[in-house]
Amino acid sequence: MGSENIIFYCKDCEEIVDTNRVGRKYVYTCKKCGTKNVAFGTKKSIYNFFRLEDKVEEAQAEAETAESAKQ
Repeated sequence: MGSENIIFYCKDCEEIVDTNRVGRKYVYTCKKCGTKNVAFGTKKSIYNFFRLEDKVEEAQAEAETAESAKQ
């Protein structure tokens, strides 16, 4: 097992964010919107659970479609 870094995903912002820790518990607030609706885990687990890779691929496909429509 490797030492993978922990990332934070705000369910309200729907993106990877920086956080502030609340007290000594495993509770974090999003620096962007201020809510406590934050999940944390390894990059692999967060991307798999929230299907972020699918969203990135869809966004890239939409950008390519919009770019080709301009030409």
